[in-house]
Amino acid sequence: MPLTRYHYSQAVSAFFEMPTSDARRILPPHLQPLEVQHECSILAITAFDFTDSMVGPYQEIVLSVIVPPLVNPERGMAKSAFYPFLVGTSNQASREHAIERWHLPHHMKDLDIALEPSDGRMRVEVRDGDRPVLDFEVTEYRSEAVDHLYQSFMVNGQSRFKVDIHMRGPHSEHEEEVGSLRLYEHPMTSQLTLDEVATYPFREQWMTDGVQVFEELETI
Repeated sequence: MPLTRYHYSQAVSAFFEMPTSDARRILPPHLQPLEVQHECSILAITAFDFTDSMVGPYQEIVLSVIVPPLVNPERGMAKSAFYPFLVGTSNQASREHAIERWHLPHHMKDLDIALEPSDGRMRVEVRDGDRPVLDFEVTEYRSEAVDHLYQSFMVNGQSRFKVDIHMRGPHSEHEEEVGSLRLYEHPMTSQLTLDEVATYPFREQWMTDGVQVFEELETI
């Protein structure tokens, strides 16, 4: 399979503390949560505004648990490793593509995913019709061009998969804890104990005018 590229105008990601009990319940047996302290794991929320892909432009929201990466001395250490437990997109074509190609679990309705930058802040609002799903916000820091390696783990029945992902382009990252998160009662958030997820991120990332590159899917 050749490299698969997704060009984006905006991409933001934030890490929030979550109960390890939730993380262990969400993860498949072969994966363990990465804890920031005892019984405190990491919920990653990532939003994309894709401008060009195999299925055209679309917006995407990804809810993941952070796990330890697999180490490959020849490739170096991944910056982070994710287990995406639910993905939402703005149209059917992108949803079908990600399910078929990457085995990513999806909320099966189109969502309204708005990424709104203003004065060094990016606000993301996710709606299911008139029903709110989540709102989160990250802030800008000094930006520099990067090529970061990440890993994503997926399952489909008894099959287990990993894919290496590169994020290439201008990148801003900090741990100033000035962002925010509000989760609403919704099927997308039903696996989380909402009042035990932190309302501010301990790490914020903002990427602009870049490309997300998927390598070949691996069975593990």
